[in-house]
Amino acid sequence: MLERNRRGLTSALWIALVLYPLFGVLDLLTAPPRWIWLLWGTRGLVTLVTLLMFRVVKTPFFDRHANALTAFYMMLASACISLMTVFMGGLASPYYAGLTLTIVATGLLYVWPLRVVAVTHATIIASWVLPNLVLGTHGHAVTALSNQFFLVSTAIIVGAGQHLVYRAQREQITGQLVIERTKKNLEHAHTQLQELDRVKSEFFANITHELKTPLTMMLAPIELLIDGELGSISEPQRSTLASIERSGIKLRRLIGDLLDLSRLEESKLRLRVHRYDLVEYLRGLVTQAEPLTQRKSLALEFSSNVESSGVYCDLERVERVMVNLLSNATKFTPAQGKIAVRLHDDGEHARIEVEDTGIGFPPGMAARIFQRFFQVDSGSTRRYGGTGIGLALAKELVELHGGRIWAEGAVGQGAKLSVVLPKDREHFALDALDRRGPRVDLLAGSRASDHGVAEWHNDEHERFRLLEIDQATEQRIVERDADEEQRAHSVLVVEDTPDVIRVIRLALHHDFRILAAPDGRKGLELARKHLPTLIVTDLMMPELDGLALTRALRADAATEHIPIVMLTARGDLRDRVEGIETGVNAYLSKPFSSKELIAVVRSQLKQKEATADVLLGQKLDSLQTVAGGLAHEIKNPLNYVQGALAALENDVNRLLDPAATREPPFDPPRVAERTRKMFATARSGVQRIGATVDLMMRYSREGYTRTTQPYDVFAAVRDVLAVLLPSARHELVRDIDLDGEGLVDCVPEELNQVLTNLIENALQALPTDGTGRLTIRGRVGEDELVLTVKDNGPGIEPVHAAQLFTPFFTTKGKHGGSGLGLAIARRVVTALGGSIHVQSQPGAGAAFVVRLPRSTGALYLATEPAALPTEMSS
Repeated sequence: MLERNRRGLTSALWIALVLYPLFGVLDLLTAPPRWIWLLWGTRGLVTLVTLLMFRVVKTPFFDRHANALTAFYMMLASACISLMTVFMGGLASPYYAGLTLTIVATGLLYVWPLRVVAVTHATIIASWVLPNLVLGTHGHAVTALSNQFFLVSTAIIVGAGQHLVYRAQREQITGQLVIERTKKNLEHAHTQLQELDRVKSEFFANITHELKTPLTMMLAPIELLIDGELGSISEPQRSTLASIERSGIKLRRLIGDLLDLSRLEESKLRLRVHRYDLVEYLRGLVTQAEPLTQRKSLALEFSSNVESSGVYCDLERVERVMVNLLSNATKFTPAQGKIAVRLHDDGEHARIEVEDTGIGFPPGMAARIFQRFFQVDSGSTRRYGGTGIGLALAKELVELHGGRIWAEGAVGQGAKLSVVLPKDREHFALDALDRRGPRVDLLAGSRASDHGVAEWHNDEHERFRLLEIDQATEQRIVERDADEEQRAHSVLVVEDTPDVIRVIRLALHHDFRILAAPDGRKGLELARKHLPTLIVTDLMMPELDGLALTRALRADAATEHIPIVMLTARGDLRDRVEGIETGVNAYLSKPFSSKELIAVVRSQLKQKEATADVLLGQKLDSLQTVAGGLAHEIKNPLNYVQGALAALENDVNRLLDPAATREPPFDPPRVAERTRKMFATARSGVQRIGATVDLMMRYSREGYTRTTQPYDVFAAVRDVLAVLLPSARHELVRDIDLDGEGLVDCVPEELNQVLTNLIENALQALPTDGTGRLTIRGRVGEDELVLTVKDNGPGIEPVHAAQLFTPFFTTKGKHGGSGLGLAIARRVVTALGGSIHVQSQPGAGAAFVVRLPRSTGALYLATEPAALPTEMSS
């Protein structure tokens, strides 16, 4: 604003310097001669001030008071014009137009805040109106009024315009300042990011170097152990060491890839370029990889349009690219598929193509698959593992060779990845070349030089040259032990990484039979088929992840009880909470200790056995009650049979002994009559025993159907009473009122368990002085059945009422019960869509009220009898 007003004032000074004296000519033509000296005097004063302001406008004083000085100058110029009007017709003077020009000039030349605009314009108008009013120089009234109206309107319009311009320019400048600050912040952030990226790359390079050395120092002794250099070892030990060595080599390969990426970022990766025959190299690579692909029933073939193709390249880096492309092709191609490796030489370039008949990828992802850490399927259920750096590294290595790489494919139609390499040497940048010899002669199989422990041995390179392809085609999961069928417990391991399965097997196979599944779907199938003692599952797996597998297992009655141990490398709190809510019993974070795994598995088995003991004790308690009732119910009729048999035995003995028939005298008719009575007594006893056995058979047979069906609750109550009442130790009054047809859809055994628990609890709560009263009420509503089991025992304390349905809570003392009866009852009733609650006051007994939905068949019979066929109605 300061600079704008400085330029505005300078322009105003030049305009005034020209126009103010020039208007003196107008004075000669229009003003009375006696006032010419006064008019020219004012013009001279303004001209003199104008010349002075040329100096002021460049001083710091103006910088500090720009608004005041510009407003002062414009008010001075207008005051001089107002003075002229006093002598040129007053308020009706045509010289008022000079004031209008001054006001318009302020609007065009200056940017002022609203307060400066208001003060300046008001002062200009006041300098014209007030002197003329005081001196009485009004002039023609209408003309004077018109002049005032137009001058005030001009001031208002110009003032509003100035205010809008001020606001617009203020907002514009504010926006520019925000943009500049944002730009500076972004530049600062960019600088910080560059510094952080540099530090990260340096740290990354240093840490990978630090990791490679101890890895090599670990792998070297393992190799000696495997070769028997440090003493003889058993085959299982050799197999375990080989798995460790393979995992170590895989880790070192990954570290090497990350180190190469870090070097590429810093443009520090160097190529050891020599001329190689790619036809010979690729043919040998395919020949070596073919036995591995055959394990997965994949056909691998090589073709070339030339016999030889000499290309200048770093062959070890090119091999890294080719192994990545081949391992991807074998990984994503299902069994019976085909992989083709082709080389086309056009004289200046060699084009290598790796084409497969695998699952392919969406065409829109052709460029993205070469981005670092990108994977087409990156969810928790991804089917194929990987780090997402293989193709990214391949792309940067190819581009470092001056070539290019691209992909083509479609979902379900396979993929083709093409690499084009220039054949000459001249295209390499000098700063990309390493002047040392090749690391490994991949064609001849011998090294040119050795640069320390961090470099691979030639023999190690040959053995693990195709490690990624070997892992992609590995079909074996775990080995079988000859005596595994003799082990009492089995563990199902669901994991998509074979090496992890082998580690778990190594830790557990001495005590458990090990089953293995490569994904969640196969794991669910094996769990349902074999019902293992425990399941160890990974979180992220193809087909079905660990959480989805847990949900499926918990939803199946056959597998819901199996303990589940979850393995995860993520360790997110959200995943753990979701897993626990889903039904996971324990978590282990990768990498895990074998001792920790064994301890967790044993702990879960102990908890399972403890729960089983509690359930078994509860079952035995129920069996004891039922057995007591059965013994009482069978004993009386059995006495009838035994008495009748004793009398019959006595009569038969007397009949067979001649001496016994004489003393006392033997009366055949009387003996025959007594024999018939004894047979009738025995038959009655046997019938009562048979009725009791039928009752128990019906009770148990209905209980083990395990299918939902219409079941008469009221009939079941009568059966349970018939079984339990004989075991009652004290006299009691039975008040049973079951009204209507009590059909519900349920599993009979589960409902029998509910009724047995409720009635048995009521019987145990009754007084022992003979005043006990058992009340059972049943009624049928429109859509529900209500059953109430009530006793007149001591009742339930309010503090215990809320805990009654909690598992293992009991008020019967240490040996009085397991605390599971009411918990089971609530679970069964809730699963049927019903409810159960207790009504009790201390000293007034307890009433358990069960509400169950009526059977759909019963509702149909009750609501639509007219729609039934005649045969069914009859």
